[in-house]
Order: sequence, then structure tokens, then C-alpha cells
Amino acid sequence: MREVRRAALMAAIGQPCPYCGEPMAAPTRDHIWPRKRGGTLNGRNTAIVCDPCNSDKGARSLESWLYALDKAGDRRARFVAVLATDPVNHRTRAYIG
Repeated sequence: MREVRRAALMAAIGQPCPYCGEPMAAPTRDHIWPRKRGGTLNGRNTAIVCDPCNSDKGARSLESWLYALDKAGDRRARFVAVLATDPVNHRTRAYIG
């Protein structure tokens, strides 16, 4: 299993980060709902994102991080919110799919 995750991280190098849209030089695995707050290890709760976004988000939930970005006027808030919006229910999903 560890080799599969490593292969996915290696394959993501140069791909756009789902949180900021910038090419990823050092992809990392982010728990969308942090394990510290009860998040699971399953694939629906993880996303491969760039290291700066993962570090900035820290142990916050995606929704909490988006709120902080929006309040600070960070353009990533708008980018991530568009990716995370469910067009049917117009609500933020718990994961980036």
C-alpha cells in the first residue's frame, strides 16, 4: 500500500495543486478532514496537494481553511471553493473529487 501512495505522489509532480492551481514541485497527502479532528485514512478523505497549501491548511478542516483564506482575501479561497462546490446541492463537499 505504501508503494502505491508513493507512486501517486511521484506521478503528481508537475500537476496542478487542487487547492491553489500551481504546479506541484513537492506533492503531499492532505487529510481533508484532519485525523486530529476524527478524519479517516480512507481515500475519500485525502487529496494530493502542494506542500505550501498543506502546511498552510495544517490541522484545520477544508471549510475552516477556506473561511480563513476568504477572510484574508487570498485568491486560493475562490479557486478551492469552485472545485469543492457540489453543483446539485450548492454545498461544499467534504472532499475534493
